[in-house]
Amino acid sequence: MLLLFTVAVLTALANYFGQAHATLASNFLNLLITVPLLASLITLLVRDRAAGDLGKSWICFTAFISLWFIAERIWTVYEVIYQIDPWPSEADYFWLAGYPAYFAFTFFYLRPFRESITRSVLLFAFGITVALAGLLTYWTVQQYGALDFETGLGLAYPVLDTVAIAPIIVCLILFARGQVSFLWSCLFIGMLCFVVADHGFVFLSLEDEYYTGHVADIPYLWGYLLFLFGSVNYTRMFKKRNAESRFNDQEDMR
Repeated sequence: MLLLFTVAVLTALANYFGQAHATLASNFLNLLITVPLLASLITLLVRDRAAGDLGKSWICFTAFISLWFIAERIWTVYEVIYQIDPWPSEADYFWLAGYPAYFAFTFFYLRPFRESITRSVLLFAFGITVALAGLLTYWTVQQYGALDFETGLGLAYPVLDTVAIAPIIVCLILFARGQVSFLWSCLFIGMLCFVVADHGFVFLSLEDEYYTGHVADIPYLWGYLLFLFGSVNYTRMFKKRNAESRFNDQEDMR
């Protein structure tokens, strides 16, 4: 909680000193969080040779973070080094490519819980997803008319994020039932932060009011921090266990 609060305060202070300071601070904080996040995930996979559904979910999550890490660095190079607007750019291809990997992660992680996930839970989760995606698309078309490439690309993020809400809801319901640990829930709550941030990014970008380091970026940084909390604490938890234990049999780590 202290780190989340610190990131929010630093972002707000950087904005107080101007857009240029906010952009540099945001890029620095992003790098400071995402490097150890990716390093911890790669270390976990190389060391533990993941197996079973749980292991496959970690592989998919690492692929997801790797793609987004590349996207973040492309964005930084365009913005900080070349000093040109990185929206849209090649970074978007890597961000969009990360979503299938995230959905695969949620599939493999939640599959062992299929007996606990009732039809009513699925209907509730997907009902909210479809309703939000429909409202979002309708609002965008009404607000901006026919979709051009840039508007369509911007809309793709909140639509995909809205789809991601379904597994997030399922995970949070399992967490409320005591079937999923808080550390694992961090990976889903972190994605929820991106859902919120992407909606802010698209709306601000379409109004030409967005810049890197805007206070709307705080949920982005929170999302990466929550991913880092979950992965690092999982690694620590695994160290305390018998190395001969099968990766996918350690149900109490879920």
